[in-house]
Amino acid sequence: MTKQPVTYAIVTPAHNEAHFLPAVIASLTAQTILPTAWVIVNDRSTDHTAEILDRAARKKGFIKVVHRSGKGDHVLGSHVSEVVKEGLHYVPPQMDYIVKMDADLVLPEDYFEQIFKLFQDDSRLGIAAGKMYTQYRRRWIMERYPDFHVPGLCKTYRKACFDQIGGLYSLYGWDILDCTKARMLGWTTASFSELAIRHLRMMGSKGGMPKGHIGHGRGMWATNAHPLFVLGRALYRSLEPPYLTGLFIILGYVIARRRGEPQLQDRALVRFLRKEQLSRLMGRKLKEESLRIKSL
Repeated sequence: MTKQPVTYAIVTPAHNEAHFLPAVIASLTAQTILPTAWVIVNDRSTDHTAEILDRAARKKGFIKVVHRSGKGDHVLGSHVSEVVKEGLHYVPPQMDYIVKMDADLVLPEDYFEQIFKLFQDDSRLGIAAGKMYTQYRRRWIMERYPDFHVPGLCKTYRKACFDQIGGLYSLYGWDILDCTKARMLGWTTASFSELAIRHLRMMGSKGGMPKGHIGHGRGMWATNAHPLFVLGRALYRSLEPPYLTGLFIILGYVIARRRGEPQLQDRALVRFLRKEQLSRLMGRKLKEESLRIKSL
């Protein structure tokens, strides 16, 4: 019997990404397994993002560009999940996998070929990605996070898992909650060091690293993270370049608390999340943590 080809669709939110898009488009269109559809949502960009995307769509039939218009500020967090949800309306039905990918990532040309093999080898793998590398002082340094976490920058969802978790949360910290919900339901989630993704800007650096870490802290409030874990995360991030900026995570958490920003209300998921966090603090998941700074 002839094996059926893998089908997948990508949704990419893009806001003022003209500087990065040519490299990102070249990376995606060179994949050994091309997507059925790549839906790029231009979120009210004011640079040349629209022109670049429209030109790419004319050249490649699988690229679909959605232009958002009207007033509104581009903010991180829950806004991103709302933009992705809009893009999902244009995804063809019956896909095997759904991918959320940012507009500042460069993938190896066999990235999706390799990641689908990993999914096929593990029937319980629900969400996966490679590891993120960002350039710092002429070196590509791996962004540190545990192997069971899949950052929101690039996530491949098995469609069955995506449907079971109910898609994306409309909440700051959605990219933590989707993986946590998947694990709570019996799926596995993983990021693989053998698949290197080049992140063209440092994680959370859009608007400056302090602002990015403040956003991270706000996300930890929104997900109802354990306060001890928030402190541990801030200290952990302060030990990587640019050094000490991770302490802004605490500031973001305090700001969100004082403002009374929305929090996750699913008590079962909160309990599961905090149990995992305390296990990490006590070193029970130490073998899955990225403690050393690695580079390509």
